[in-house]
Amino acid sequence: MSKETTKKDGFFVKVIKGIEVAGNKLPHPFWLFMGLWAIVLALSAVFEGVSVQKPGTEDTVAIMNLLSHKGFDWSVRSMVKNFAGFPPLGLVLVMMIGLGVTTKSGFLENLMKNIAKVPEKFIILAVFLFGICGNLASDAAIVIVPPLTGALFFSMRKNPIFGLVVGYGAVCAGFTANLFIAGTDLLLAGISTTAYQIVKPGAEVYPTANYFFMVVSTFVISGLASIFVSKFMMPSFGQWDEKFEHCQAAEEMQHGGGGFEVSEQENKAFRSAMIFTAVYWIGLISYAMVPGSILRDPVKDVLIPSPFIKGLVPILLLYFILVGVIYGKKAGTIKTAKELVNSMVEGVGGMASYIVIILPIANFIAAFSKSNMAIVMAVKLAEGLKNAGFTGFSLLVMIILFSTFVNLFITSGSTKWAFMAPVIVPMLYYLGYSPQLAQLLYRIGDSCTNSITPMMPYFPILLGFAAKYDKDAGIGTIVSRGIPLSIFFAVAWITLLAVWYFLNLPLGPGAGIFVG
Repeated sequence: MSKETTKKDGFFVKVIKGIEVAGNKLPHPFWLFMGLWAIVLALSAVFEGVSVQKPGTEDTVAIMNLLSHKGFDWSVRSMVKNFAGFPPLGLVLVMMIGLGVTTKSGFLENLMKNIAKVPEKFIILAVFLFGICGNLASDAAIVIVPPLTGALFFSMRKNPIFGLVVGYGAVCAGFTANLFIAGTDLLLAGISTTAYQIVKPGAEVYPTANYFFMVVSTFVISGLASIFVSKFMMPSFGQWDEKFEHCQAAEEMQHGGGGFEVSEQENKAFRSAMIFTAVYWIGLISYAMVPGSILRDPVKDVLIPSPFIKGLVPILLLYFILVGVIYGKKAGTIKTAKELVNSMVEGVGGMASYIVIILPIANFIAAFSKSNMAIVMAVKLAEGLKNAGFTGFSLLVMIILFSTFVNLFITSGSTKWAFMAPVIVPMLYYLGYSPQLAQLLYRIGDSCTNSITPMMPYFPILLGFAAKYDKDAGIGTIVSRGIPLSIFFAVAWITLLAVWYFLNLPLGPGAGIFVG
């Protein structure tokens, strides 16, 4: 290593690279989750009978021994069901059918080449804004945004794996930042309302509870994150490596439309595809705004929830297929119906390793849930925090940190909040803090570590995308590059919360920081 390289690599960069090396020495995700599955089975036997009172109720929840006769029977009978019914699996495969068409046709590559002409600082800002607001599409955004940003960075001659991490981090940040009210807001508000009614019967927490904070977060986090990535992360992690010239992704793009030069025929095809894009989305959104439209809720005639929001996955699938066909026909990359089907097959075929990894992941998560260890751990940790004696703003920070820690092990947002809320909401209420604030603290903590926990169901698909650029990319490659972003999100959101707290600003319409 040269002196120049040593000088460039400061202490923090060396730590991150050390984490990468250590992380990449972990077993293949298949064996990692097989091991975790086995550990859960063993621990359920060791801690059998350990119980807690379910917050807000008189019910007792005890750890179930999955190695007992009853537990083993469940494990055997549910293994295939856990795998086939794993929610992310269907979503990923459906999205990859559409993305396969856009990739094979060459549309995705041409789109990235055109975006790459924009100055870098604005591109990264756009990635964060798009990723955060893309959370409106729920989990579909996790499947769509990272590969797009990876391809974008590839077109910019930047490290595409770092692009994947940035896109993934942006989507995960959307849990606490958005310009729109999403399904997550409805889900969490319902849980918060139930917890609030423990201390105040009949009270309600509305989906708009954190809206003001989330809108401001969208711009503040996107702006600061783009500066942080451009100035501090890009020089160390975003540089191009010649090995990317001959990676699997490069070969796929070449088969879909050539090298870095764009022909006149491809430009005409791209213009046609973009015209269709504008017509498709403007038409859909306009129709969704019309009262009585079939895209609106059939009972309340509203947009959230509605078939338009809940059906974004099939709507996106149809768009990807149609835009790919239009571009492919004009560019000459998709000429027949058979070629169209082949492009879909290739898109799904690239997910073979992900499908295999899902078997232990789905069963690990199901076993962890069935054993009740997740519930017992969450409740006991929350009670420990309650008895720790923190007050004032430091208490709020501790709740955020508590949420970030729990999120490393329990990734289902609704599950965590369902068992944290009945403890956190009443605790803060009696200290004078609103349930809307309690919900916000949980969301901040959850958003900070979503992008670095390997327990996230979509983490393996990120590894699959990364392998297309570097076959040696592993868990350490993704986690090490995500840690600086995770730390940044925590610092930025806690700072923004401090401003909100000390100025006593409203969190949303009719939702303050303090009770009353």
